[in-house]
Amino acid sequence: MARYLRTSERMASEAAARAPGRRVLLDRYRLLERIDEGGAGEVWRARDEKLDRDVAVKLLGPSADEAFRARFADEARRAAAVVHPNVVTVFDEGRDGRDAFMVMELVAGKTLRDLIAERGPLPAHEVSRLVTQVAAALDAAHAAGVIHCDLKPANVVLDPSGIAKLTDFGIARAARDPAEQELLGTARYIAPERVEGGAVTARTDVYGLGLLAYELLAGQPAFDGGSDAELVRKRLLGPPPSLRHRRLGVDGRADTVISRALAVAPERRYASAGAFARAFAEATDSGGDHTSVLAAAPVPRALRRLNLPRLDSAVALLALLAILLATVLFFASFPKGLPAVGQPAASAGAPAHTTPNVVGQRLSSGVDALLAAGYKGVRWDVAQGSGGAACTVARQDPAAGTAITANQTATLYYVAGKDCSKKGD
Repeated sequence: MARYLRTSERMASEAAARAPGRRVLLDRYRLLERIDEGGAGEVWRARDEKLDRDVAVKLLGPSADEAFRARFADEARRAAAVVHPNVVTVFDEGRDGRDAFMVMELVAGKTLRDLIAERGPLPAHEVSRLVTQVAAALDAAHAAGVIHCDLKPANVVLDPSGIAKLTDFGIARAARDPAEQELLGTARYIAPERVEGGAVTARTDVYGLGLLAYELLAGQPAFDGGSDAELVRKRLLGPPPSLRHRRLGVDGRADTVISRALAVAPERRYASAGAFARAFAEATDSGGDHTSVLAAAPVPRALRRLNLPRLDSAVALLALLAILLATVLFFASFPKGLPAVGQPAASAGAPAHTTPNVVGQRLSSGVDALLAAGYKGVRWDVAQGSGGAACTVARQDPAAGTAITANQTATLYYVAGKDCSKKGD
């Protein structure tokens, strides 16, 4: 009975010590709020009382074995070697009693996994911007001799200003250590060469970046399956389904670029993350991809979950041509002697339609106003470094008062926020 009481008292004492605000690691890092928890440990918002700043602390529990603690410390050292604006900075690592911990930059924002869950497929120009940032982070890691090996939407954090930051180098390995072939990571995102025990190189992360671009454009992972074994089997059989089977309007060149990044054989992929990002940007910056143009209200999230039949863009094009041909034949059957009905001439003094001022309005309201004014479509993107209320328009292009020409599109830059493209209440 006395032993039971001593054990209960020790457990109660440890629980009290780990309560928010009570625990201070190495007399410096005060744990304030648990912000994430998983099988590998916890992530806390903490206060660095020495430098007087908020940080994130990744904390391993006392139950972790010594081998896991050694891998954890190795993660901290490798991540700290990568210094780049698009990489979450690692400040410190150490042990306090039985707890191992890592101190990192605290990034307020959401992961790309959260972003996809909220918005579904993203506009191609926005995907290109995110891919370019993550590619820069990967190139910096590769230059430091570190391969990330677990690139996925959950490991990229988007801060309120729209800056993407790569995090979680938990299974990163040194490029100079190809002998370490332990299969770790997420089955949905693992590269084929890692399944087969091949060498891990920068092209391994190019594969992960291709999967990331695919999911951001399609709103769903490239590979799906009921089990890890099925996901791995599909990975080895060949590339994923064409993007145009999952999202109409995707430029064929963007589909080709992503397919090359997802080649089963590493030597067929782009040599670097930056090379892939540049090719992807060129393929999506030509105006040939119209998936980001709003011609109607956004599709409700409930409808996105319906299992609609997948149609290739070529099928849709053939159907459109058939409709046009039927229309031409229909009008050709009319007698040619009917008098032509002319359209009234426009008044010489009638003013052309001009662009309304939508700065300060909610994004969805600004889009509606521009469409009503005569624009064929409206694109939108996050305004970098702009203040103001979330989801409001910070800048517009063309400017207010500009004459609207035929088939013209406009672009709105908005303050980052949640569900900005939805209609306001």
